[in-house]
Amino acid sequence: MTELKSRIRDGKLHSKVTSPREAASLIGDGMVIACSGFTPAGYPKAVPLALAERVKEGELLRLSLWTGASVGPELDGALAEVGAIKRRLPYQTDDLLRCKINSGEVDYIDIHLSQCPQMIRHGFLGEIDFAIVEAVAINEGGGIVPSTSVGNSPTFVKMAKRVIVEVNITQPLDLEGMHDI
Repeated sequence: MTELKSRIRDGKLHSKVTSPREAASLIGDGMVIACSGFTPAGYPKAVPLALAERVKEGELLRLSLWTGASVGPELDGALAEVGAIKRRLPYQTDDLLRCKINSGEVDYIDIHLSQCPQMIRHGFLGEIDFAIVEAVAINEGGGIVPSTSVGNSPTFVKMAKRVIVEVNITQPLDLEGMHDI
């Protein structure tokens, strides 16, 4: 916990630090979640796995999942496996999720990645309940320092009603400054 808090340099945010399970408990059935990530890089892992665990324990949870591009197994794979994805956009590469899309179990909006931010900003896709983004740190002013991808994260964070920042302490702090946002 000490290393995590050292990466959150805005001391006012220390009281908001919580476990992935507690963060996931804020997300309810039918919500729209928008997650960072572009290819299997920079996407949240712990909170989506905690969401999947809730479904395994018997809770009904069907979410609309938006990302910047394809993501890894801890997000698309884990949520598809437990049937927690109701709608997915704009791009994915998970085999199980693809089967669920093709069978009609998951609604899929196949739009070009570059169209998503504008469509979201103009409200064409509805509102985002939660943005969940991976970061290596939060700076002194509360700014999110992205990990290994940016993608649609700025739009997701700006347009979401609430934001969960998953601070990944396995990623080097040397990533700070790599992105021009």
